[in-house]
Amino acid sequence: MPSVDLARPGATRRATAAAHAKLRSALGELPVGASGKLTGPEIERALGRARAADTQYQSNGGAVVRVEAHFGDWLDKAPSSEPVAVLTVPAMRLEAAPAARIAGRDGRIGAALYRVGAAPAEARALRARVDPKGRLEVPGDAGLSERLAQGRVVIYVQKVLR
Repeated sequence: MPSVDLARPGATRRATAAAHAKLRSALGELPVGASGKLTGPEIERALGRARAADTQYQSNGGAVVRVEAHFGDWLDKAPSSEPVAVLTVPAMRLEAAPAARIAGRDGRIGAALYRVGAAPAEARALRARVDPKGRLEVPGDAGLSERLAQGRVVIYVQKVLR
């Protein structure tokens, strides 16, 4: 290119495409549920909602782009900033969307955000436990099951298992 300024738009497009490819690979390896992975449509939804978090222009006309996606960007509906529920668990492995058993139904939590330690009293956290199959057992009804499957949940864990 004749100048650095003319080279930057193309470099930015190529860097963004490379960042999306790396994000696609990372999302494909993300553990969800009981040793499951995100499905193709879930990965595509997350990529569609991904955003450029930082662009650094190089002196030679190149660009470095950092793209980010949030937990839950793979859900059918974009999750709200407020969690649909707060859970507390004595110990568990961390998974992006843990398998769950709610009201006698097997399912999956839409997306989990973890905090280590005890839940604050004002959070009004539901007590959950992990069953022998690694699923979260959550007290509640079928309505709660649907809300958990479609939203983001905050889980307070006292001990993280590896």
